[in-house]
Amino acid sequence: MQGQHFDPEQGRAATQKLKRPAESSAQLGDEEQLPARRKKMKAAGKPTSSSTSGDIRGLLQDFLEQQHWLDVQRQEATERHAQERLAFERQWRQLMQRLEQERLLLEQACMEREEQRRVREEARAERRDALLTTLLNRLLQDDYVGNLSNLDEARYKARMTG
Repeated sequence: MQGQHFDPEQGRAATQKLKRPAESSAQLGDEEQLPARRKKMKAAGKPTSSSTSGDIRGLLQDFLEQQHWLDVQRQEATERHAQERLAFERQWRQLMQRLEQERLLLEQACMEREEQRRVREEARAERRDALLTTLLNRLLQDDYVGNLSNLDEARYKARMTG
C-alpha cells in the first residue's frame, strides 16, 4: 500500500492512450474519408471497412451529439414551459384582480341601493307619522267640539226645563 502513489504524468498518459490510440497514417486517411464512405456504404447496405475502434468512436460521437441535442431540446422545452406558466399565472392574477374589482363595485352598488331604500323607508315612516298625528288631532278636535256641542245642548235643555 505504501508504494502506490498516484502519478499525474502516468494518469495523463493513460487518458491520452484512451482518447487516441496510436494510429497509422493509413487509418487517419480512412477516418477523414469515413463520413463520406459511411454514407455510401449505408446507402448500399454494405458494412464499412473501417476499424472497429473507429466505428465505436463514431457511434459514441453520434450518441453524444444526439444526447446533447436531446438535452438542448429538453432545456428549451423546460424554459418554454416556465414562460408559459409565468404567463398563465400573470393572466390568472389579472383575472382575479378584475373579479375582485367587479365584486367591490357590485358590493358598493348594493350598499348604495340599500341606503336609498332605507332613506325612502324613513321618509315614508315620517309621512305616515305626520298623517296619523294630523288625523288624531282632527279626531280629538272634532271630539272636543262634539263634546262642547253636546254640553251646550244639555245646558240649553236644562235651562228650558228648569
